[in-house]
Amino acid sequence: MTIVSGIAGAIMLFLGRELSFLFSAAMAFFIGIRLVPLLPGGWPPWAETAFLITLAVVAAILTLINERAGFYVTGFLVGGYVLSEIYAPGVLAIPLLPFIVGSVLGALIIGIFTEWAMIIVSCLVGVYFIAGLLPLAQTPKTLASAALFLIGGLVQVITFQAQKHSER
Repeated sequence: MTIVSGIAGAIMLFLGRELSFLFSAAMAFFIGIRLVPLLPGGWPPWAETAFLITLAVVAAILTLINERAGFYVTGFLVGGYVLSEIYAPGVLAIPLLPFIVGSVLGALIIGIFTEWAMIIVSCLVGVYFIAGLLPLAQTPKTLASAALFLIGGLVQVITFQAQKHSER
């Protein structure tokens, strides 16, 4: 699981806005991991994997169908996950009220501010997943996280600006 979160974190950090459907799918997958303990115990072992893949595919499809609606879907998933992680870090369940509040706030923030909010939020979430893998003391980990955030943000802004100029 650590490899998956590291790869997902790197994709979110450097390509979160560009590959918003993967960002949305990854967030749905990570929310699904927290929902797996709530599934019925009598299900076969493959059902958990099918559940996680289904959540990710549905989130990716919703984001691909309509870009504008995709911002709201991604914001909903990110906001819910982030506030749940702040309220109950590492717990394999989702606290309902923080999830709902975070989802609404995330959907509004990313839905209203679109591209720029997506860049900032995807960098923050990407750094969060990558920093969890760094075996450093707190101060060096914070400095490394800040550097990763700046590098990821610059990569995404440069890509975004290059796309805007090529469309002209």
